[in-house]
Amino acid sequence: MIIWIAQHIGYIFQPLIILVKTIFFPVVVAGFFYYLTISVVDRLTTWKIPRTAAILLIFVICGLLLLFLILILAPILQRQMTSLIANIPRILTEMNQKLQELQESTFFAEFERFEFFQNLTGYDYAKLVDGVVATISQNLWAFIGSVANFVMVALTIPLILFYMLKEGFRLTPRIVSFFPEQYRREAQDVLAEMNETIRLYIQGMVIVSLCIGFMVYIGFLIIGLDYALLLAATTVILNFIPYFGPVIGTIPAAIVALMTSPWKALEVVLIMVIANYVENHLIAPLVLGKKLRIHPVTIIVVLLTAGSFGGLLGVILGVPAYAILKVIVTHTFTFAKRLIREYRLNQ
Repeated sequence: MIIWIAQHIGYIFQPLIILVKTIFFPVVVAGFFYYLTISVVDRLTTWKIPRTAAILLIFVICGLLLLFLILILAPILQRQMTSLIANIPRILTEMNQKLQELQESTFFAEFERFEFFQNLTGYDYAKLVDGVVATISQNLWAFIGSVANFVMVALTIPLILFYMLKEGFRLTPRIVSFFPEQYRREAQDVLAEMNETIRLYIQGMVIVSLCIGFMVYIGFLIIGLDYALLLAATTVILNFIPYFGPVIGTIPAAIVALMTSPWKALEVVLIMVIANYVENHLIAPLVLGKKLRIHPVTIIVVLLTAGSFGGLLGVILGVPAYAILKVIVTHTFTFAKRLIREYRLNQ
């Protein structure tokens, strides 16, 4: 009955839904940087540095690092991005020609009857790019409005992050205070382990992704691949998606290399395979340790389910959300077993 009534009075909750949607993105991003920097802030406070001063010091260091990246890397990324956008029609046209040549080869003669390959090789990719450009032009004001809204939201992130770092340590005791006295120890242990799990995952994934990006960038420079820095940066971002991210990150680099020669594309694939092997067998175990060990099949199921519910954001947040849920469920079962055991002893 409650569910049926809630379905018919959904308009009452609309302001709350709008509020959650508005603050969700800045809170998630601020939370990401919170867990990325909280260890440094706590370490500085142990050195008798006031917490506010420690937070401002972190902000200054991050600002200088961002300024360094803008001055050094931004011009390179801008040139490579501009060149890549200008060459997209040529790349797509060449890819269409290569696919047609591939279709005419005897090796793929048996696949001609499949509609998928016919559509893939017969599609006018240059027309596709023109359509995308026309769509952007028609919705230019909406695009500008979205950019302005994004900038306004982004400006609130440092403010939220500051108060998270300054007052975040008080949140756990306040939550624990809502529990009965005899259960507060268990609640505190659960919240502490959840905090540690999120911190370990975020810090570990950032370190792993940066290491992979550096190795891939060096490899791309060695083989002389165009847009090496831009493609390596794309690999760093996509590496936050477990299992599927490295595969998706290989595709743009392989397409760019294929425009030069098939051997260049093979070299790109080989570099990505080596980098991911080093990640899975050396960097990830060393950085993440064994605390976040989740079965690969479980991760795939979580990614597919989270992707269906939340798209790309769901894929990125799916694994840490599952890790938190695993902590809660594990402690709940342990606590239930203890209550049952105590009840039997009292009987």
